[in-house]
Amino acid sequence: MKVAVIYSGEPRTFNKVVDSHDSFFEGLDVDTYHSTWLHVSERDKAIIKIAHNFKNLNEIDYNVKERPDLIRFEKLLLANKPNHPIFMLGRIQYMTGMAFMPLYYTQEQYDYVVRLRYDFTYEGKLIDYLKDIGPRDILVTRKMGGKSSPINIWDGFAIGRPDTMSYYFDFHRWIPFSLFDSNVFGWKFQPEFVYGTYLRTCQLNVKDCGIQPHHVYPEGRDVDWHRTERTVQYYRDLAKFHPEFYTQSNGKLTIENDSPTVSDKLIIDRLKEEGYYCAEV
Repeated sequence: MKVAVIYSGEPRTFNKVVDSHDSFFEGLDVDTYHSTWLHVSERDKAIIKIAHNFKNLNEIDYNVKERPDLIRFEKLLLANKPNHPIFMLGRIQYMTGMAFMPLYYTQEQYDYVVRLRYDFTYEGKLIDYLKDIGPRDILVTRKMGGKSSPINIWDGFAIGRPDTMSYYFDFHRWIPFSLFDSNVFGWKFQPEFVYGTYLRTCQLNVKDCGIQPHHVYPEGRDVDWHRTERTVQYYRDLAKFHPEFYTQSNGKLTIENDSPTVSDKLIIDRLKEEGYYCAEV
């Protein structure tokens, strides 16, 4: 079977998991397609290219000047939902979708397309999951992505036929209109819930295959480090791209910080050191 594997993002620990991925692909004819941010270091881009049967790398500018619809969406979202909405979701999914883009034009014929992450390992063998996948089926895992709704989809593992997976990777095209969906508007803007709502809007059959992923952190780092850096980066992006929303009232951030371990003070102090000042309102 011929399989296209789609990776995107930053290859933080890819050099630690690439051998595991090669083992995961055993028994299959696999090509890999990639996308990352333009600002990623040349060293990291070189790490991406050690992937199994590397075919292509698309580099996307995080400023997304070619996507004013995403910027418009971010401002609309922040104005309507101050409860820590993941406003960068459109940018991230746009970059992810660009990893799939070469499949529209390649002469290669693939039986299946698989979504994997650079910083995870996956138990078992991929070939064992490529059974009885219908033309409208997408296999995902519910072992990641939270349990707040049965609709939730974690964007770290998915399998489907190429046509079906083209819808999966076109998520970024729907995000600017997602707030017009009553279910999305009526819920906290959680990426997993929005993704699940989108796939069902496309009338795809989303099925849990039960695969177990494992997050692999950089040497000496752990889940607490990951959560802290992710939270601070959220507000760094907010201060850089939408400074009118990076404000506080008596030390409490206007756009809610929902982290149980990272304080508003830590965020404000760290970003102040970088030159981002949080205005009092």
